[in-house]
Amino acid sequence: MSLIKTLKPRPLNRDTDSLRDDRLFIVACDDTYAPKQYFNFFRLPRVQVCVIETPEDENRCHAIDVLQRLEDVEHEEEDERWMLLDTDHYVNGPHIKAFSRIIKEAKEKGISVALSKPCFELWLLLHHVDKDAVTELDNAKAVEKSLRDWLGEYNKTSLKREHFPVETVVKAYLQARNLDKTVKGGVIPQTNTSRVFRLWEAIISNTLPSQLPPELAVLRISKRFK
Repeated sequence: MSLIKTLKPRPLNRDTDSLRDDRLFIVACDDTYAPKQYFNFFRLPRVQVCVIETPEDENRCHAIDVLQRLEDVEHEEEDERWMLLDTDHYVNGPHIKAFSRIIKEAKEKGISVALSKPCFELWLLLHHVDKDAVTELDNAKAVEKSLRDWLGEYNKTSLKREHFPVETVVKAYLQARNLDKTVKGGVIPQTNTSRVFRLWEAIISNTLPSQLPPELAVLRISKRFK
């Protein structure tokens, strides 16, 4: 059985009134634990977000390896493929040229890229704090400490669903979008940001308001979702 069949059994009860098919978002990342757990917390009708397993071997978590894992997954033309990458290890010294090249290659292959500087945990933190509270966090350890301070605990190998209820996704989306408007550096940000909001934007825009939780439906039909 092909991997895509394992990932996406398309439903037989298609919504002919909306002329929409099931949508699949295939996500690969350099974070071994947090993103997969996080997206598993949210179940939306007719939309599936599948985060490919990330090896625990640090030597296979570089951007080029993330891209390769994504390319190895069989997909259909309408599926969206995304890379979620941290900048923490890539934007210093000789690494930045290779990093830029991989991002360019991914986009040329129709793969969307959502970078977080310094790390995915910044996105998680924005579920709870305003954007001004994250701008001075220098590295991943500082972000994780702030997240731990806010939640009272944080273990990236064991996220808790109750720490990220669906209504906080709206907060994270708005805070991250507004933060990214001020970011320096362009494609590769030089200041803190998390572009995971772009993946959520794509997910929500491909889901009918009636199929979304009320909190996300409000975001979907409001002028804030632009």
